[in-house]
Amino acid sequence: MRTSTSSALGAEAGARLRTIILFDVAAALAGSVFTVVMAFVTDATEWLLATGLFIALIAGTMAAGLVPLRRDDPWTALLWLAGSNWAAALWSAAIATFAWPIMIQAALLPAAVGALTVRGPRLTVLWAMSFAVACLVAFLGLTQDVTGLSDDVPGWTKTSVLLIFLPVMSGLVVLAAVQSSVQLHSALDRAIESQDELRRSRSRVVVATDRERRRIERDLHDGAQSRLVAINLRLRHARTLLETDPVAASETLELLREELLTAQTELRDLARGVYPPVLTQHGLAPAIQAAADRCPVPVRLDIGDAGRHSDQVESAVYFCVLEAMQNAIKHARCQAIAVGLSRGDGTLRFRVRDDGAGFDADIADRSGLDNLRDRLGAVGGELTIRSTPGSGTEITGWVPVPTRDSAGPEGPAERVV
Repeated sequence: MRTSTSSALGAEAGARLRTIILFDVAAALAGSVFTVVMAFVTDATEWLLATGLFIALIAGTMAAGLVPLRRDDPWTALLWLAGSNWAAALWSAAIATFAWPIMIQAALLPAAVGALTVRGPRLTVLWAMSFAVACLVAFLGLTQDVTGLSDDVPGWTKTSVLLIFLPVMSGLVVLAAVQSSVQLHSALDRAIESQDELRRSRSRVVVATDRERRRIERDLHDGAQSRLVAINLRLRHARTLLETDPVAASETLELLREELLTAQTELRDLARGVYPPVLTQHGLAPAIQAAADRCPVPVRLDIGDAGRHSDQVESAVYFCVLEAMQNAIKHARCQAIAVGLSRGDGTLRFRVRDDGAGFDADIADRSGLDNLRDRLGAVGGELTIRSTPGSGTEITGWVPVPTRDSAGPEGPAERVV
């Protein structure tokens, strides 16, 4: 679930960063057009025209930041945005000193946007650079006028620039700050929701553990224990028969041997249900194959060598697959089951599909499904259930695993058992 939550937050942050970039590009293009127009209605044509063309180039570099966003690389996109804004701020403050209040907003924008996408040292560097560029912009705007543009440009032009573009750049900074706040509140809401779900899952785990203990106790009491008690009583009878009727005693001992074999089988099946030895000794794929061999309906397996993983991961996936198969047999009255297991991109995935009756997931009893989700959630995984009445049920899940390739070179194998 953590992986899923992180992916959702990353997608939201990327969308918000894309919005900021598009607004910034639009503001830069508007500033470029305005500056070029002013170049032809005032006497300061050369510097204003050069500034307008430079801002147009800056708008293009800002737009280039959208490319890494498509590759899910927000840090590179942020670097394009930051570099473009800092370059535009320094150029404009040096050439058109009267625009320095606007350019301070442009210099600080990357710091406000950075809180959306980066953390730790990167964010610290971004804040430090934005602060340094803002200070340099103020210094350039207040202490020098190499081009003399501030004297050549009419007062109404300077006023118009400040009245039009200062609110625009301030609005961009505020927009970035608001989006950061929205993202923070969204993350807090998710954390609270996850905490509540964790409490509920812990309660369900306690209840399920107690229920499983009672089931094992009942199975032992009603099965192997009762059978062993009966064998003990019949052994006493056989000992008596040895003195009076050796032939009958021999027949009784043979029956007791068969009873012992039955008790042994019951204990072995019970132990396999608690934790199958094949899972410990050979891994997940052989354990699922063994479960399919014991299944009373045909099972189509699409599994390969998924490699070995931690006991927690293997048991979580195995028992989810096993319970999904048992639910399909018990509740769906299915005729066939398909089980898939695969590994890739840092995840171990499974799929159990049946052709049974299906159910309405919105109104169905969710206790069994919650057990599956709790198993996977305990190892950072997630479960998805798709089912409608009459169309069967598909249960898919994944858990994060190390990215090292521990699987063999052979591909997936398919067989019908």
